[in-house]
Amino acid sequence: MKYLVALLLLTTTASSQTINNAIINLQGANQSVDISQSGGFHSATVDLHGNNLVFSGIQSGSISQSYSITINCGNSCPTNPFTITQY
Repeated sequence: MKYLVALLLLTTTASSQTINNAIINLQGANQSVDISQSGGFHSATVDLHGNNLVFSGIQSGSISQSYSITINCGNSCPTNPFTITQY
């Protein structure tokens, strides 16, 4: 388990999550975050700091879908970096 956590800390891309409550804090360049939540009672807290940040979030299912997003892209921001879909 320690090796898996170390590997995730050293990569520049966050893996997709299929849990109903996600908290993501990333710092550094070229970060890419994909969140996919299905079912009910979704929440995602995303805090990104760095350059060339990309965020894609999808929530589907029943009631209570929410995002809290903070993005500080520094001096290099992508043209269309952020996608949020709720249904």
